[in-house]
Amino acid sequence: MRNRVVLLSGVSLALLALASCVYLFNVSPVASFTVTPPGGSTALTVLLDASASHDPDGTIASYLWNFGDSQTASQISNLPFTHLFTVQTDPETFTIVLTVTDNQGATDTAVRDVTVTP
Repeated sequence: MRNRVVLLSGVSLALLALASCVYLFNVSPVASFTVTPPGGSTALTVLLDASASHDPDGTIASYLWNFGDSQTASQISNLPFTHLFTVQTDPETFTIVLTVTDNQGATDTAVRDVTVTP
């Protein structure tokens, strides 16, 4: 009888240890954003909206933007904002990169292009 109790206790401890391991890993966030409009004539003001970005098991701690025109921005919220693109004589396509970082340090990136004509 004593051996059975010890065996059941060992199985219970193993299941408890396994269950606690399930919560030890971090699921990466999902970066997503829209650009409106996706192109146009210079000086083009676009609306950037990252509200579709999310973290399945936590929160997004930061939003880092690279606009492809030597400018960057950092936010702690996903509120929409605007950015101005300009070109001189030739059309140019700018690649906007959004990198989100969650509260545990994992990251994800989303990319969109904006084409600006003179």
